[in-house]
Amino acid sequence: MKMVGSWLFLLISLQGYEAPSTPNVNCLIINLDYVNCIWSEQRIPEVNFTFFSNRFIKDNMEECTTYLQEKSYSVGCRLSYDMSDRFRTLTTKLVHQNNSYVQTHNLKSMVKLYPPVNLSVEMNKDPELNLYWNNSKNTYCIESEVRYRINSEKWKTSTPSKEQKYAVAFPLKSSRYEFQVRARVNDICGESKFWSEWSQPIQWDSMKGNNFTDISGSSMSVWKPVLSLVGTMTLFILACMLVYRERERLRFILIPIVPNPGKNLDENVEAWLPISKDICFQPNFTEFACPVREYSLVPQTGSVSESESNFSILTDQSDCLSTCSSSASTFPVTSENEQAGIE
Repeated sequence: MKMVGSWLFLLISLQGYEAPSTPNVNCLIINLDYVNCIWSEQRIPEVNFTFFSNRFIKDNMEECTTYLQEKSYSVGCRLSYDMSDRFRTLTTKLVHQNNSYVQTHNLKSMVKLYPPVNLSVEMNKDPELNLYWNNSKNTYCIESEVRYRINSEKWKTSTPSKEQKYAVAFPLKSSRYEFQVRARVNDICGESKFWSEWSQPIQWDSMKGNNFTDISGSSMSVWKPVLSLVGTMTLFILACMLVYRERERLRFILIPIVPNPGKNLDENVEAWLPISKDICFQPNFTEFACPVREYSLVPQTGSVSESESNFSILTDQSDCLSTCSSSASTFPVTSENEQAGIE
C-alpha cells in the first residue's frame, strides 16, 4: 500500500511537467550569400545557448561571431559562405552549462534565393504578351517559374525554365493579366529543395495597354491610409492656426463693422472706425474765406421817421470762419415821390 501511494504521489507531481526538448539546429544558405543556422523556430528558448561550428573546416570549432536574437535570447547564428561550402559538411554544436548538442549538416540542397525583381510586361505585334524579370543572382544555375491569371481567376503555372522571359500568345481582349515569378537553384548545380518567395505581382491591362505593379499586398497598403490621415490632420491644424492668428483681419474683411446709429458719433469716432491710431488725418483741400457785408438803408430827407428808415439786414456770422473779413456799405434811399417823378 505504501508503494502504491508513493507511485501515485510521483505521478501527480509529474503532471504538467514538460521535459526540455533537445534543440534542433537547421541551417539554410540565403541567396548564396551567407548561412543562417536557427535552433529556435517554434518558440523562444528558455536559455541562451552558445553556438559553435567548424565553418566547413574539419576539427576546427569556433564560436559564433554574429548571433540572431529575439527578445534578448539567442535564436540563431549567421555564418559566412563560399560557393564551395555547399558541397562540404557543416558541423554545429550548442552548449549550455554541461550540456552540448552536436549535429552535422549537408547544405547542398539547402539554398533559398531572394524573389526575382524588375518585372515588366510588353505587347509585341505577333500579338504576344512578353514578361521580363531579373533574378537575384545572374547565373546559369538558376531556374524560374511563372504563374499568371486572367481577371483574378485561378492561377496558371508555367514549366520551370532557365530563361528570364515568358510569353503569352494571343492574349484575350478586354482582360487584365497578373504575373508573379519565383526562382531556385536548378539540378545542374545541385537542385535546391526551396523556391524563393513569389515576386511582387505585376499587372497588364489590355484596355489601357500598359503595365503596373500591384502593391495591394505590400506594406504600402497599410501606410497609404495612415499617411493620408496624417496629411489631412496636418492641413487642418495649419488652417486653424492661420484662422486664429488672422481672425481680426478676416473679420474686418468678411464682416465689416456697421456703426450703431443710436450712439452719438461725435463722442468717440475712433472707437468704431477701423483706422489705425498711427494714421494722422491731414486735409488735402483749401477753404476760402467767407466775406460778410452789412447793408443799411439811409433816407435822404427828414420826412421819414427814424424807426422806418433805420433797418438793416444782418447775416449770421457763425457759419463763417473767424478769419473772414467784414465791411459795411451805405446806399441812399429815394422817396416814393422822387421815384414816381423819375418814372
